[in-house]
Amino acid sequence: MAGTLWGADVEGLRTLAKQLGKTADLLLQQSTQLNSQINNSPAWKGQDAVHFRSDWNGNHRALLQQAASALKQESTKLLQNADQQENASAIKGASGASTPGGAGSGTGHSGGNTGPWGPEWLSDGHSPFRSGWDAYNGVLGLKSVPFGLRDISQFSARHGDEINALVGAGHELAAWKRLLDKDLWEASARADGLRGAFSGTSDLLSGKFGDFADMARGTGAADMGPWAKFGLNSAGHLLGGISVGLDGLDTVNAIRSGDTGDAVKSGFKTALGVGSFFPPPVGVTCMVVGGAWAAVELVPGAKDTIDAAFDWGTDVAGDAIDTIGEGVKSFFGF
Repeated sequence: MAGTLWGADVEGLRTLAKQLGKTADLLLQQSTQLNSQINNSPAWKGQDAVHFRSDWNGNHRALLQQAASALKQESTKLLQNADQQENASAIKGASGASTPGGAGSGTGHSGGNTGPWGPEWLSDGHSPFRSGWDAYNGVLGLKSVPFGLRDISQFSARHGDEINALVGAGHELAAWKRLLDKDLWEASARADGLRGAFSGTSDLLSGKFGDFADMARGTGAADMGPWAKFGLNSAGHLLGGISVGLDGLDTVNAIRSGDTGDAVKSGFKTALGVGSFFPPPVGVTCMVVGGAWAAVELVPGAKDTIDAAFDWGTDVAGDAIDTIGEGVKSFFGF
């Protein structure tokens, strides 16, 4: 190699990061496949099978997932170090500096790909703040999903036949207007005594104090003006906006680090978060899907399995695109 290398080998760091990431994905995929074979195999019976399944579900699988998670974290750190080294080297090269050592310690934000945006407690999905936020969203999902499904079923019971009749008579536009009528959705929810009796905890947990008041019985709160309700729901809008912002930040940082699977997953979460602000049925549907996703991720190992699924899907899609591209080039003689 000609010349003298100061600091870290940027390409070497990125190659190692990619290898760590692929190994983590492989571990997660193997963990999922083994879990299915171990727990669902009808051929393996007896006390030995019971003991091993207990050890697998209690310890072995968790260790594999922890190892995969550690590899993912180290892969992200290596990419950050590579970006910092590259940026620091560019700055030193531009200034004519030739002092060796310490180049990889820069935090540079003045040019180039400089690693994740935001402080670590925000950008690191495993930080205490982000872990706590994920737990909060998971608990909120457990509370809100049943009520979202209840709203859909109640609206369908009250207005489904009418909408179907309009469609059958060729009045599709009128049917869409009924389906998208926010007042009809709210009236259906208020008329549901079961929802009104049990939705308070969910509304308070999510900061939707206007919805809580609107569902209150014997207070006349259902007649409050739209702006008053919006104001009382402002805390909930703020919490929802924070969730959307964090998912958007994850999307940007995943794109910057070249992690396509995480970028697609975080982008999908961002879209669901934005969609939940829309009037029903779009808003309630996005709320149900997003809440169910957050609740499922509370299950140990589920988040890693979802990450592995997105990584696998994007890898397959990328390979397919590459194959098609090569076929097109070969066909046209490029």
